[in-house]
Amino acid sequence: MFKNRILTLFLVLSMGIAVSGCAAVVLGGAAAGGTYVYVTGQAKQKFNADLTSTYKAALKSCKKLNLTVEDSKKKLSEASIKAKDVDTAVIIDLTYVSSKVTDVSVRYGILGDEVASKRVLAEINKSF
Repeated sequence: MFKNRILTLFLVLSMGIAVSGCAAVVLGGAAAGGTYVYVTGQAKQKFNADLTSTYKAALKSCKKLNLTVEDSKKKLSEASIKAKDVDTAVIIDLTYVSSKVTDVSVRYGILGDEVASKRVLAEINKSF
């Protein structure tokens, strides 16, 4: 009985620690004006534009940032761009949310780079 209580307490504390780390990252993004969220190596942002316009803005931003586009695909409800910055992979995923909202996520490098990912999102925002 005592072992079960200790095990339960340990699990509750472990889950609390795991959740609090993610919440801090999400709240940090929201405190910065709600413009983007950085989670698990990806910067994510919703744009108030349709998928096609956002896709075109993302391609334009790659050109402005001197990223070499290696592959780009656009479907009805999603799109993706795979680019390179010298020797670092950059992946931009776009997802249709509604006719006026597109969710964009940027991963810079294998593990992610928050500053570089945020810069790509900012350039997409300027490219509309």
